[in-house]
Amino acid sequence: MKHWTEPNGILIIQIPIDWQYLNPAFKGEEEISPYSFQPYDESIGCFQLSCYPLEELAPKVANANPEGIKKLEWRESNLDDSEFCTRLYHGALGDQALIGKYIHDTKLINDPRIEEQLKIVRTILNTVVIVPQTDRKLAADLDKSDRFHASLAASHDLLFSAIESESYIEIIAIAANQIDAYLRLSIVIAKQIKAQTNDIDVKYFFQADGEWGIMERKIYEHAKEFGIIDDEKFDELNALYQLRNRVIHRYVISNIKTHDLVEIATRYLKSLESTRLILATFENKQANEDYGVYGKVLGKNQNDTSAIQRLHACANDKHLLQRFKRKISHKKT
Repeated sequence: MKHWTEPNGILIIQIPIDWQYLNPAFKGEEEISPYSFQPYDESIGCFQLSCYPLEELAPKVANANPEGIKKLEWRESNLDDSEFCTRLYHGALGDQALIGKYIHDTKLINDPRIEEQLKIVRTILNTVVIVPQTDRKLAADLDKSDRFHASLAASHDLLFSAIESESYIEIIAIAANQIDAYLRLSIVIAKQIKAQTNDIDVKYFFQADGEWGIMERKIYEHAKEFGIIDDEKFDELNALYQLRNRVIHRYVISNIKTHDLVEIATRYLKSLESTRLILATFENKQANEDYGVYGKVLGKNQNDTSAIQRLHACANDKHLLQRFKRKISHKKT
């Protein structure tokens, strides 16, 4: 199983590792209720979960339980039409009213696979945890941190593919992205260590469409300010930045030769490795602390044998391309 966090940090559920969260997979689909899930392969139906403030959907129940619903109980019902069968689940927990659905084609009414899917759905529904209001920002920020790590993992697939095909401009672009990501993560860890806090400065991990994020050269400045890189590394990164811009924006209109791209790509890969080692020192430093993204409380269990499977699943969700898709099986976790 792998955890899924509601984008606002309201609730957390456990879903099979071979199931995909669908909302971000479709262009224009907002990350709002209902949240949809289904197996990566051979899907025969779709599970949806919605949550709403209890006081909005059931004000009388909310008034009778001012401290929230203590125990989750699900009521099942059916809502079918000529095309689709829908199994409905209604429940409430904490300050949230919950609605679950499993939807499948009417042609599959007697298919034994549907009952197997419904067993999984009931298992998922019984894992619902409502996050206390005071912890929801942290839960949402941790979710953004997880997505950041998934994107970073997926970027290595692109880098290895570019190296294999000797696509030098692509190597330069991806390596620059990864250096930026390593520094962003190092900055977040450094700030947590300094403040001895779990709080995540999420502006380093996430930039929504239409938002002005922290640009790459500013990241270099912040990394220098926090003592993550020295003057020599700072100058190196700025020099590479100028070369990268020349390659990407001025290859056609400048005297740069394709031969030069090999040297620039090599310099980027060397800088990438040295930046990774810088990050590793901060990860190791925080690993022994009780706080932070790599600390003993929030950090990942190093002995968790399903961690690689979960990482592969997250990378699949980032790629959404068959070329990079890894086979994920819950039977191995």
